[in-house]
Amino acid sequence: MPVAISVAVFARNEAAGLQDCLRALDVALDGLDASLTVVLNGTTDDSGGAVRRFAAAARHSLRLFDIPFADKSNAWNQYVHALAPEAGMHVFVDAYATVTPGAIRALAAALAEQPRALAAAALPSCGRSAPAQRQQMRRAPSLHGSLHALRGDFLDRVRAAGIRLPVGLYRGDGLIGSLVVHDLDALANPWDTDRIALAEDATWKVATLSPFRPRDLHRLWNRRIQQARGRFEDAALKECLYSANFAGLPLFADRMLADWLRRNPAATQGRVLFPRLAQARLANPRSPSAALLEPTVLPLGPAQDPTGSWQGSAEGAPPPLPTRNAA
Repeated sequence: MPVAISVAVFARNEAAGLQDCLRALDVALDGLDASLTVVLNGTTDDSGGAVRRFAAAARHSLRLFDIPFADKSNAWNQYVHALAPEAGMHVFVDAYATVTPGAIRALAAALAEQPRALAAAALPSCGRSAPAQRQQMRRAPSLHGSLHALRGDFLDRVRAAGIRLPVGLYRGDGLIGSLVVHDLDALANPWDTDRIALAEDATWKVATLSPFRPRDLHRLWNRRIQQARGRFEDAALKECLYSANFAGLPLFADRMLADWLRRNPAATQGRVLFPRLAQARLANPRSPSAALLEPTVLPLGPAQDPTGSWQGSAEGAPPPLPTRNAA
């Protein structure tokens, strides 16, 4: 049966905060016809265990999937084309974010109030850059990856058009925003931010990263490199979209970016450290096999086998929601 709201949570090694994320969603969805789908990608910690522990008290239908390859863009593709149930609205959440109690209702209300809008954007409220980001989003609405929503019929059209994000794309959320503002046709439909409704009362919280914590320092360092990569991605995607449209998107982002940098060597000439590190990571462009990109369902009831290792058991798990067949 269709649901009014389907929430997709994307996680990679977020065991420490994943239960907080899911508990906050459970509160925000209280009284709503909704389901939760958690998609792990490249996870090596106990994120699966965190979801199973939450599942024991979950008030909404919950499913758990695992993808070997660490990449949110591919996880988005898999949700859209294979895992998403039929729903009036799809909400996308990063597992490190804790949504506020009224966030989901605010997203739904924003779409209801603006019939032309295809997506609803939440506004950041934490972090030093949050005030500036809010002002920028009010001037030019865009989608923030931590929390946003797409209309169900829009996602149906994305699926029908066979549009997928390039695997390995760092700026995947920006490309989703481009799909929205161009209404799936970058050549025929002018950029129109009225297709994004701002939900002023929808926001989230995240833990602050500190350079004095080793794990956080690694994340901050990697983020700087990825942000430098993202600036190259923006240029490469713009070139692709306004010549070949969304149908011309490549399968793999690394190959697209390596090719663009070969044709635009000035992009890294005289640049500082992080753009050069981003370029160095493209020495061996990633093109993972289909087996590494596909999701596997993880049962929610843990059971221990005689060898002492933990295996999933379907006992006590809710019945699966109908999903889309992968194209």
